[in-house]
Amino acid sequence: MLLDSRPIYSGDDNPQLASERRKPKVPVEFSVTAPFSLICFISHPTLSVNQAFMKEWVDHIHQWLQEGKEIYFFVHCPTEERSPQNARHFQQLLKESKVPIPPLPWNLIESPP
Repeated sequence: MLLDSRPIYSGDDNPQLASERRKPKVPVEFSVTAPFSLICFISHPTLSVNQAFMKEWVDHIHQWLQEGKEIYFFVHCPTEERSPQNARHFQQLLKESKVPIPPLPWNLIESPP
């Protein structure tokens, strides 16, 4: 499992202040040594703060998928109502970069929650 908490420590504010569980501030390691990996991305509530980090992940994920690895990317945000928006944005970045991923089921929902 890989953890990326850089976004929440990069904005002008601290989105964890109201969170019951603080996220660790640890360096991210871009290394997958197994046939599959779970990546836990702790996003910032402000989408623009996440942008550079998400683009970096797109490149790594594309490479790992080409190597035949199975990647699960989990998006969380201390401001939980922002998690779906941030996840959708990341999925859109993958799609724009032509990373071969299946469509997400929520893309078939006419009126998303």
